[in-house]
Amino acid sequence: MTERILKMPRLGETMDEGKVVGWLIQPGDAFKRGDPIVEIETDKTIAEYPALGDGTLHDIIALVGDTVEVGQPLARIDIGIGQDWTAEDGDTPADEPAAPAPVTGLVEADLDMPRLGETMEEGRVAKWLKAPGDSFARGEAIIEIETDKTIAEFPALMDGTLVSILRGDGEMVTVGEPIARISIAASDAREAKPAEIEASVAAVPVPAQVNIRQRATGGPVRATPVARRLARINGVDLQTLAGTGRRARVEKADVLAAFSGSPQTSGKSPDGVLFADLPRGRMAYLDTGKSGPRTALLLHGFAGDRTTWAAIASGLKRAGHRVLIPDLPSHGLTEIAASTAVDLSADLAAFLQRVAPAGPIDIVAHSLGCLAAVDFAVTAPDRVGSLTLLAPAGLGPEIDGDFVHGMARATVAAEVSHLLRRLSVNPVPLSDGALAVLAGDLAKGRLAALAAAIAGPSGQKVDSLAKLEKLAASVETRVIFGLEDRIIPWRHVTSVSPRVAIHLLSRSGHMPQWDQPKDVLDILLSERA
Repeated sequence: MTERILKMPRLGETMDEGKVVGWLIQPGDAFKRGDPIVEIETDKTIAEYPALGDGTLHDIIALVGDTVEVGQPLARIDIGIGQDWTAEDGDTPADEPAAPAPVTGLVEADLDMPRLGETMEEGRVAKWLKAPGDSFARGEAIIEIETDKTIAEFPALMDGTLVSILRGDGEMVTVGEPIARISIAASDAREAKPAEIEASVAAVPVPAQVNIRQRATGGPVRATPVARRLARINGVDLQTLAGTGRRARVEKADVLAAFSGSPQTSGKSPDGVLFADLPRGRMAYLDTGKSGPRTALLLHGFAGDRTTWAAIASGLKRAGHRVLIPDLPSHGLTEIAASTAVDLSADLAAFLQRVAPAGPIDIVAHSLGCLAAVDFAVTAPDRVGSLTLLAPAGLGPEIDGDFVHGMARATVAAEVSHLLRRLSVNPVPLSDGALAVLAGDLAKGRLAALAAAIAGPSGQKVDSLAKLEKLAASVETRVIFGLEDRIIPWRHVTSVSPRVAIHLLSRSGHMPQWDQPKDVLDILLSERA
């Protein structure tokens, strides 16, 4: 055994400390070079940090929520007989044998766009931190990458030299596509990408780099993920803004200043939102992925909308599923009203007949959306391939009524912010602009009647146990609960039919799809035919 200390890495030049948001592996788990092992939050970003070599996690020293200075211990790991990738310059213990001499033979290989998070499908090259001809050491930051959620510096997984840049600053690149050519030791290439050893070693010509400052002529705009989301929500063209951030980056404040004095564009829908004209009105929905043998229908919970399923939808899409995500009545952009729980499912048959008239539907529902899922499945069991309920309502009396009625009555962003903290072990931070938009939507009062219909002084006013018992006899059914759920107690699962598969997730609250998206996806995909 060769035990070493994994230390808090420096994810940016201004970073002095980081907060452990989540461990992606557990003690005893083995990992390979490049595997994400810990999620770290800095003052600027949240990023998954990859292992710079192979190893096994022994003990976790810094717990979730701990703030740790750069260079201080995070965990104890075993690196086996490989090179000590945890040591800093001059940090190798005196009693340790010297590392084997590196293989002198060099080969060229592609450096691909890495996956920095579970939902990432593409990333923007924000800035190259190395130029062609520059050498780099294992662990040294070589590129700054922007995703839909974060901006992070990505470290080299081995020593080498940057030969040529294939994708310039500002370009969007799909995960796994080459962004540069690098020269590395043959042994590293053999370990990282065996198939590339015999590839041509001819240098790839360096394309002309994009000048970020040419945005006035239609070039790419450098902006933070929060600024981009806020601009999309409020219909602001980033091309028209002069960024006040570092290297002219557009910040949240720049977008807020742009739309604070003007009304939001009327009638403009967010990208990708479709509308189905149904007998009771228009239903908004997303339709992603390719048509195939499996179609997933994702139903959100109370006060949610289609956006709460981003991670799960992305994972199902990558697995080859078509994914439909409607805004339920009285929610999001759907124009249909709901005053009772029954109203939530009243339009699903017509919706599916319009957008997916044939084939089995795998329904994945959350909280209040589970009532709609169960009601639909009871009336159309032949259309349901499987039924997965996350933190479902209707299985017992207890519920956090203050949350339900609080969301229905909320009028300002601060109220919404406090209430949302109850949902998740690791709350998803929303920008001030996003909170303001959500508060404005809730202030319309569309959820008041529905809240009164589902939560009263004695608790839940809905009961789906008998229906679930009936469904479990003919439909593959499972329930997922977080053991730290503050809205609905996980112990409600003790009342369900033994035919229902139960999955209890530690370190998860009322939103398992936020707290543990990988585990939820594993359950969905591993149990499907």
